[in-house]
Amino acid sequence: MATRGAGDEGTTRATYRALLVRGFTPGEAANLTAYLNGLEVGTGRAWRLADVDRLLFLRELCRTGRLGADDGLGRASTADAVAGVPGTA
Repeated sequence: MATRGAGDEGTTRATYRALLVRGFTPGEAANLTAYLNGLEVGTGRAWRLADVDRLLFLRELCRTGRLGADDGLGRASTADAVAGVPGTA
């Protein structure tokens, strides 16, 4: 399967809309869009297009090295430092 890059939100939206026009329900269209993008589709809650786009965005960040397994762990946020939360300066 081809790897999709940044800016695929429009691609997923186009796929989703094309499926809706062809008679799929919103849940079916979102599930099929998720599946076509390599996301697992199970018997649980149906995908929503926004969730598919969000997960594809995070996948792209991981793939390009801009988001790692330890991001956000053990670090205080800039907002905490600005707010004067102890231990964040």
